[in-house]
Amino acid sequence: MKKLVVLLSVAMILAGCAGTMPDKADLYIEVAGQPAGVYPPSLEASVVGRDMRTDPYIIMYETDRDSIAMLVSRVPPQVMVKDSLAQGLRAQGLSRGDRSNITISVVIQELQAKVTKPGALYTTKARTRLQLVIGNNGTSLTLDYNREANKESVLRPKVLDLETMLNGQLSDIVTKILEDPRVRTAIKGKM
Repeated sequence: MKKLVVLLSVAMILAGCAGTMPDKADLYIEVAGQPAGVYPPSLEASVVGRDMRTDPYIIMYETDRDSIAMLVSRVPPQVMVKDSLAQGLRAQGLSRGDRSNITISVVIQELQAKVTKPGALYTTKARTRLQLVIGNNGTSLTLDYNREANKESVLRPKVLDLETMLNGQLSDIVTKILEDPRVRTAIKGKM
């Protein structure tokens, strides 16, 4: 009888310690400071973001036949990427101009971390695909940026770990766009 009480007590304590899953994922983009003077002060551009993903969920757990958990982003990803990119471009000297002849479109094609358990280990696949389209006075440049990471673990990955994977991929892509000489040349109209 004592063993049963102890086992029930331990089970209740462990159940109480189990974390609950949030209803939305928190993504953020970290970009290092940008050099000033990359663009002349009179240059203006509009930056827009679009989400062309077929699946709105950025985090998916498909570990049991009966258990599928899916989370969307708290902030729409296209808004977050657009804002981070626009902030970086402004730091580089590009002014915001909604009526400008220069349009920078960032299109989210894929953004997801998926956890499966095909065997004894949990497998996480995180993939981010963005397309950047720069239109400048009738000419355009389209660039694709892709990041992918795979990870296996004995324990079920936490939402925070998956957010960290996606945040790293998004931050890396936005940083690459801001540093890309092809982007700078296209914005300056020297394609």
